[in-house]
Amino acid sequence: MKTSYQFSSSSRGLWTSLWFLAHAALAQAQSEPTIVSTVPANFATSVSPSAPVVITFSEEMDPEYTSVEFYDSTTFGQLTTSDTWNAAYTVLTCTPTPPFPANRVIVWSASGLTPNGDPLGGDGGGAFTTGSGGSTGGNGTNRVTTFSIGKSHTYVQTSAALPVLDLETPYGFAAQTILASNRTANSIALLLPTGGVSNLVQFPGKPEQWVLLSTSLSQSTFDATFPNGNYTFTVVAPTSNQQVTLNLPSTVTQPPVPHLANFAEAQSVNASQPFTIQWDPLPGGGSSDYIFAQIGAAFRTPEPGSTGALNGTATSVVIPPGALQPNTAYEGTLGFYRASTNSFGTSHVTAAFRSTFTRFTLVTSGSAGSALILTNSAWNGFFFSFDVLSAPGQRYTVDSAETVSGPWLPLLTTNAPPNGRVAVFDLNSFNAPSLFYRARTSP
Repeated sequence: MKTSYQFSSSSRGLWTSLWFLAHAALAQAQSEPTIVSTVPANFATSVSPSAPVVITFSEEMDPEYTSVEFYDSTTFGQLTTSDTWNAAYTVLTCTPTPPFPANRVIVWSASGLTPNGDPLGGDGGGAFTTGSGGSTGGNGTNRVTTFSIGKSHTYVQTSAALPVLDLETPYGFAAQTILASNRTANSIALLLPTGGVSNLVQFPGKPEQWVLLSTSLSQSTFDATFPNGNYTFTVVAPTSNQQVTLNLPSTVTQPPVPHLANFAEAQSVNASQPFTIQWDPLPGGGSSDYIFAQIGAAFRTPEPGSTGALNGTATSVVIPPGALQPNTAYEGTLGFYRASTNSFGTSHVTAAFRSTFTRFTLVTSGSAGSALILTNSAWNGFFFSFDVLSAPGQRYTVDSAETVSGPWLPLLTTNAPPNGRVAVFDLNSFNAPSLFYRARTSP
């Protein structure tokens, strides 16, 4: 018999509130534990990428059922930390391992229970901005202003066959300006090759970062709206305006669709042994291309320019033993990037890229069996999250839909970890008009 629960949410714009409804929920305690302080503070800037994040709770928490998840707001990739508690289980220290990316907005979301089973209440999330980790210039964070544009295609692979186009966000466009540390702006606009003009939005808590995000379900519409050609940024500033033209050339072609070559093996991974992720060679791939691989928050390959980064000739990467937890399903991502970059000295830097992503599930092992409970729903100002409670090793699928009648689309298929709790984060919920969620047992 299928056990399912549903949450609903709605949003108006990028940073507005969500309202949640649940068909079933755990009994609420008379008083809820809350987060009383965080270091760094919410919306802090120039935070060292290696600095620990310290979260203080109002009362003792159960360490088996309390955790904090961290995300890179630029790539939406989950970040790893090494977590320790004080003796009273009221202070959780999360040390980035490896350090967080520099010059990024880091989003975090906490969930938890007290030993009595009272769920965490109040504001359970936040964000802060990392610094450069030692670079100089401006105020010590960004040496020069950067301008970037990029187009992405997203696919899903559910078997050894070729991936299929993601039905939710198949095509995406991103434009971004990150101002030098000693600059401010009143507004930033982008003139498209078609003659249309779009305004970039200032990122909350990071006044130097301005972004424009757009998705489309139709490739013809997408390519007509964002064609090859010149994209002109206009920065209107209190003291000095700036206009920069960035070309998206036809020579930077869309990378082919990443295909996981050992999908079957990835469905039964021994977490205590090294596991090699293998993919088909990137046709025409060279040293100037970039390949990105990530398995949940447990493993990710280095960023371009870092030691160990994968270029376009790579066809595999090894996950070390112990990086993955047993009885767990992870969402994996393979990404192929091609880019054209230019530096204009101390004035600015530009980058135009195309990327193609494939999402897949990697499973270590598991067993079946009990009812599923959805609880601890939260909106942290960036995305919607909730927890699913089940028996350890329980295999189930979480679906989402924009209406109760569907169509329902799979968001996550997983095997519950030993503590029976899985935190679900819908990173695409920030721009959805309405969403419903359910959990159902899977074979």
